[in-house]
Amino acid sequence: MSGVFPVVVWRLTLVDLLLMLALLVIVPLGLRLVPFVGPRSRQALTVARIVQPFGAASAVVSFLFTPGWTAGVIALGWLLTCAVASLAGLVELIERRSLRPVHLVPAAAVAYLSVGAGWLVLSRAGLRPEGFSHEIVELTGVHFHYAGFAATLMAALTMSALRDRGRLATFATLGAMLVVIGVPITAAGIATGSGLLTVVGPILLGAGVLSIAGLVGLAIAPRVQLGPARWFLWVSAAGVVVPMLLGVDYAISRVFPVPALDLRAMALIHGDLNALVFSLCGLLGWTLVGRPTAPRLGSEE
Repeated sequence: MSGVFPVVVWRLTLVDLLLMLALLVIVPLGLRLVPFVGPRSRQALTVARIVQPFGAASAVVSFLFTPGWTAGVIALGWLLTCAVASLAGLVELIERRSLRPVHLVPAAAVAYLSVGAGWLVLSRAGLRPEGFSHEIVELTGVHFHYAGFAATLMAALTMSALRDRGRLATFATLGAMLVVIGVPITAAGIATGSGLLTVVGPILLGAGVLSIAGLVGLAIAPRVQLGPARWFLWVSAAGVVVPMLLGVDYAISRVFPVPALDLRAMALIHGDLNALVFSLCGLLGWTLVGRPTAPRLGSEE
């Protein structure tokens, strides 16, 4: 690892720690919230939840080794765990025989989880496909764990909570699909350096995430009966505004001469706010609310 991301604890950088937070906290919280309804898909998801601690442990152990084949092979345990979760998403689509957003978005969330796990393995193995820097490989893994899995999952939960509320349901679906589309386009921009993808991806992703956050903050959180859940959702919705705007600004600055934070500052501000405020607080809020198919929401005034 170069000096772009300085060491924070032992020999772990901030980006390493964000990945570990995803492995140990974000993903286990999220897997318990995925709104699959098919019996076989839920069975597969249960298997993923059971093996998740073992997969996470293998990935954490891989950080005890310098990047190389040994670390990469050890980290494969996490990829296998995420593959089971992604299989559950495929089974859900087959069982429901539908690609409607209500089924597609949660399936995309668990699919992105496997993509993130694959890039984590590449990072731990010290591989640099297409000559990408080590930082880009690891950041791509982070991107798919947070923007890919956590943000897409929360978009799916928002759709479920607003499914019978007319225009709000339509806006939720639109926002969720922007997230689903924006995640891979943003990653492709990072990986390829394409000016078009670099700008378009974060704009689509930012618009989708901010739309979902607005709906959570204004239409869902105020109706949540449980106080701590309501506040977690409010903090999550408000806390994502700055990192999303910074992300769009950073993306535009890679193509056009506009002022923006450097990569290290982006990891510190954009990365921390997305991980600790938007993702963690959001998933804690949804966990306290309960199952999105039967949320404990108050009646409308």
